[in-house]
Amino acid sequence: MKSILLLVCGVFVLNFVPMSRLMAIQPEVMADSVKTVKLTGKVVDVETGEAIPLSTILVKELGWGSVCDTEGKFKIDVPVNRKATLTVRSVGYETREVDVAPGTISGLVVKLKKSLLNLDEVVITGTRTEKVISEAPVMTRVVSAEELQRNDYESMMDVLEYNIPGLRFNVDPRGNNIQIQGLENSYILILVDGERLSQTPGGPIDFERLSTSNIKRIEILKGAASALYGSSAMGMVVNIITDSPKRSLEGWAKVRYSKFNDLQLDAGIGLAHKGFFSQTLFRRNSTDGYDLTPETPQSYTMNPSHDMNIEEKVGWNNERTKVMASASFYWNEIKNPPKGESPTHYRSLNKTFRASLEHAFGEENKLYAVYYGDFYTRKTVYDLIDLADSTNATSHEQTVRLTDIYSPLKNVEIVGGVEWNWTRNYNKMQYGKEQTVRKVNDANVFVQVDWQILPELDLVGGFRYTHHSVFGDAYTPKVNLMYAPGSFKFRAGYSRGFKAPGLTELYSDFNMGSVSHNIGNPDLKPEYSNYVSVSAEYTYNGRLSASVEGYQNTIKDKINSFIIDVEDPAPGQLGAEMHYANVEAVRIRGVEGTLTYYPMKQLLLRGTYAYTDARDRETDLQLSGNAKHALNFTTTLRGKLLKRDGSVSLSGRWTSKKLSQSKSTETDDSGQEIEVIRERTKPAYSLWKLVAQYTPWQKKFMRLTLTGGIQNLFDYTDTKHYTTYDAGRRFFGSVIFRF
Repeated sequence: MKSILLLVCGVFVLNFVPMSRLMAIQPEVMADSVKTVKLTGKVVDVETGEAIPLSTILVKELGWGSVCDTEGKFKIDVPVNRKATLTVRSVGYETREVDVAPGTISGLVVKLKKSLLNLDEVVITGTRTEKVISEAPVMTRVVSAEELQRNDYESMMDVLEYNIPGLRFNVDPRGNNIQIQGLENSYILILVDGERLSQTPGGPIDFERLSTSNIKRIEILKGAASALYGSSAMGMVVNIITDSPKRSLEGWAKVRYSKFNDLQLDAGIGLAHKGFFSQTLFRRNSTDGYDLTPETPQSYTMNPSHDMNIEEKVGWNNERTKVMASASFYWNEIKNPPKGESPTHYRSLNKTFRASLEHAFGEENKLYAVYYGDFYTRKTVYDLIDLADSTNATSHEQTVRLTDIYSPLKNVEIVGGVEWNWTRNYNKMQYGKEQTVRKVNDANVFVQVDWQILPELDLVGGFRYTHHSVFGDAYTPKVNLMYAPGSFKFRAGYSRGFKAPGLTELYSDFNMGSVSHNIGNPDLKPEYSNYVSVSAEYTYNGRLSASVEGYQNTIKDKINSFIIDVEDPAPGQLGAEMHYANVEAVRIRGVEGTLTYYPMKQLLLRGTYAYTDARDRETDLQLSGNAKHALNFTTTLRGKLLKRDGSVSLSGRWTSKKLSQSKSTETDDSGQEIEVIRERTKPAYSLWKLVAQYTPWQKKFMRLTLTGGIQNLFDYTDTKHYTTYDAGRRFFGSVIFRF
């Protein structure tokens, strides 16, 4: 505990150093440093001369900024009688730095050039600080709001599968489970605005609660990121960044319909005035479900369901301070099929609360404070008998974090912070009869230093110290290096991952449907990983981007689940038991390559290939469920039809055969014991979707957009191996009005 207190004190000292430095400055210098004058100007498109609304302007010398109005005009404070440098950004345009001569107070026109590759997109996940993606030392894949809207994805699961090669969702009694590189849910951290979500009783989060309409961008970070995000960030981090209103009045209303009576209603309204903003969101989904096995109509592959989400976000900000609070309420009910025989079904509720404060102490120091709570409750609804609904499970996640970003020099940025996480789960069935509530918590201190050694060379290093209430202390360091000569970028990195066993793995004692009896193992050890990666990236003429990355992720004491057949089970006992155990080591190696090319401004071609070799080093067998090869492809053609914007997109994803190997010792005919390896593979498959979009009417910020398409274009289903649980070909259409 003494070391924890010393580290915490060190983080807080960073916050007060800039104040003491200011106090030491001579009064006349300090007075001059704060004298400012209003500068007015306008941001326009360099080709058309049209105004670019809502561009962001940052004064580098002062560390604060402003946003253009709807006509591209801005007013911002700049130092008096000193040169100022403005950094101007807008989505879809190249970032530009503009030097403002001393004495300039009006008439400044900033011209921006359109960007096809979006290399000036700002990301935060890899370093917890704002970085232009082309300057980020940690390779980050970004799915932009434009991509999301143009492809009209039917769900967040659809988004992830079409944008992360090799990622798949498997449906089982636990829910919608992610699988990638032989790893499952607990190794893949899903964040919304940097905060983790509560889990359902089976382990995965409820992806239906995540809307795609108010997303600013999605950042995808592969590899171990425990130094920044703690436990579970061992395989991949997906950070969903939501948007906030910027105009005096804005919003949207959307209707989407497809096969199986899948109906999505989505609406939002927001306002922003003199630093204050407010946003209200509403979404409702409903479906009749679908069944890939019509011979058993009493059970569906996906049961009928409906859900609804209401969210409110308010905030206020000026040049130095930003305060924000939000709350959301999500209801979900999964019903039984019309011919179902189950006497019960489930209803769940999520309540999410967040409050944050951000304040800049001059140009050197920023302080962030966050409270976040996500509270999940599941109830049993009795259909055939007259009983009140009963709560059978809850999952509560709470986080308090204090982060300080300190820049003692122009080329050095230090991030330090403390974080507390609490998890409290109640489950009427999952933990057995004696104890229904399980709790864990952890306290964390993290530090990261970003040193721009040379204009072409950036070094980032840091570590996290974690004290877990069950497993004690853990240290997770990281280091990343980027060298960027000209059009090339070379990155290398090492990071250590940490993952504490989940409550289900430790304490479960329940029947998972009619599949198996799950039995936890309280003697499990935490998992550690060592992740090493190298990558190279090349861009040419603003139209071509190619990257390749190689990595190795070695996981020690990985927790595996395995099935044991029960001989002569007692009445009421299942014939199989699922147990959990640590394996000595797992090694995952892979290569991923991405090519993005615009042969002309209207045509996009993008392909991503991933190779993964995931082995249990003790047996030298592939991890169950690993697919060695995966390919994602997208082509989009944009243009004008009757002088209106339109586009056509074709997307596909291919996954090689899914491996499942087991090794056992058997006795041959001669009485000798031999090792036998059995393979149960699932075949390769591909899924494709076609989307056409057209905007028949547009006036300033108001536009009406029509979208139509075909999901699973070639009608692929697999009721034998269940390589995918996709429901087959289905047409869909949507109408969205934005203002």
